Amino acid sequence: MKVLWFSVTPISLNAKENTGIEGKGWISSLLRIAVGIEDLELVVAYENYSPHRKEIEEAGRLKIIPINICRYGKRQIIKDMMTYREVDEFIISESLKIVEENKPDLIHVFGSEWCFGLLAKYVKIPVVIHIQGFWSQIRNSLLLPGQSSLFDRLKPELLTHPLGFFARYQYYNLSLERHRREEEILRSNRYFMCRTRWDQAVVRFYNKNAQIFHVDEALRHEFINCKKRWKPRVADRQIVLTTIGACYSIKGPDVVLKTAKLIRENTDFKVKWKWIGGTDDDIREFEKLTKVKACEVGLKMMGSMNATEMIQEMLGSDMYVHTSYSDNSPNAVCEAQFLGMPVIATDTGGVVSLFSEQYDKDMIVPMNDPFYLASKIIELREDSTKARSLADDNWNVAHQRHDEKKISEQLKETYLRLCAL
Repeated sequence: MKVLWFSVTPISLNAKENTGIEGKGWISSLLRIAVGIEDLELVVAYENYSPHRKEIEEAGRLKIIPINICRYGKRQIIKDMMTYREVDEFIISESLKIVEENKPDLIHVFGSEWCFGLLAKYVKIPVVIHIQGFWSQIRNSLLLPGQSSLFDRLKPELLTHPLGFFARYQYYNLSLERHRREEEILRSNRYFMCRTRWDQAVVRFYNKNAQIFHVDEALRHEFINCKKRWKPRVADRQIVLTTIGACYSIKGPDVVLKTAKLIRENTDFKVKWKWIGGTDDDIREFEKLTKVKACEVGLKMMGSMNATEMIQEMLGSDMYVHTSYSDNSPNAVCEAQFLGMPVIATDTGGVVSLFSEQYDKDMIVPMNDPFYLASKIIELREDSTKARSLADDNWNVAHQRHDEKKISEQLKETYLRLCAL
């Protein structure tokens, strides 16, 4: 059985290149599981936008092929600023060459938001789309409260930096093009891998004839192999919170700032809120939007960390808080659960599917509600018994869901069924 993967995420035989806060971590983790499946020959193709040309890597039953995309001429740059079309055509052309050269039994595409899903129109073998999230939902979340129209979003740039204004307008147009491409992929493909009730529902909405396979999310081996487990901190008047992810608008940095401010101003708790993956430069835009300074409300931008460093910071926190406006099954929530942490998360996308039926649904909070979120943070900090109960529940559900042997069986069963078509 020979399977060909297509991903925008760079993958390498060098393990140090396969780390990351979002996306890259779980795909490389799934790769580690896949290479352990007997009688599976795996070819992985990925987009390489680096100016440095990458070469093919091979080891045993694994081959990794970079699709080198070097577009630095003035003509190419201008075109790529206005449309994805020419790059998509190049990538599809190169991908079809890889299909012809390697002759796989099955094509496994990561993400419906990229052009690889269009391959199904050109090949006769099955193409299965592994749903990560949906660009349509991300696009719907681009204009946050306080930026409720495109003009509100662009106004600061229009007044201070015309080129910045153009960049934002251009991004908005490209996001619409990506949205339309994703809808075409969802409607025209037949086979999908999903992992939450939400992503299955969206796929079914666009495609009533879709055949859906359930494959759970693989976590980074540092978390899987971690022998430590979260324990409540000593009772004091400090709240230590952790949030992980790139500091994009859809991740709710505005909510973090407003929530931290509410706790600081209305309780006697001192806030220490650690944002791993975000930088001081990232948060500056949202400080302007909310009129709240991170340093004044206890928010510390921690920058990038490796998985071992993240684990240490998470275990030293009172709880994990996820404030996103848009998500399917966020890695960070899954990893916090795997460490046995109590979690408060916004009710968006597939997030609610990550928790057990008996998990306190008051801890699954509405989006953009810093008042309710602040009250739940205080409640959980003051009730150690409840925190332990939620932590135990998360530990149990996560260790069942992310069991690597089970994921290997799910993946193998999906491949066998598709290859038999």
